[in-house]
Amino acid sequence: MKSTFYLKIGMMVLALVGVFYGMKALDGGALEDKASDPQSALGLLIGSDYRPLNWCPEKAPKVEIFDPAGALIKTLERPEDISSVCEIMMGAFSMEGIEESSFKKSLAAHGAAAGEIVILEQVPGKPVFRVKGMPFSSPMLSKALDRLAAP
Repeated sequence: MKSTFYLKIGMMVLALVGVFYGMKALDGGALEDKASDPQSALGLLIGSDYRPLNWCPEKAPKVEIFDPAGALIKTLERPEDISSVCEIMMGAFSMEGIEESSFKKSLAAHGAAAGEIVILEQVPGKPVFRVKGMPFSSPMLSKALDRLAAP
């Protein structure tokens, strides 16, 4: 027998193993977890519930972080810190159990023009936010705020 025959058989066996491996990977929950993760690029490619949002004014020179009582905690002026809280992934959620009065000022982004300020509100203890009256969820922003608010 020719060596090409054995090569073809070997390729077919490898292809069959690849099909079984792919079926097992798709059947497991790992793909669903990655698709629903707001920080996963795979979720954006296949259409997860999270979408990008830049809520800050263009070229914001500073963003202020507030505690739930309204006291200023920190002022962000480095572009990478501002980007981490301005360019976020937002998703849908249920307003069930959340009252309008429970939103507290969490971030204030100052624009380049004098007096241009955009306020982002948060339900304390939850990854639920509101900007310009539009509520959304963002676990990514919640993690960024926890990281930046720590001393």
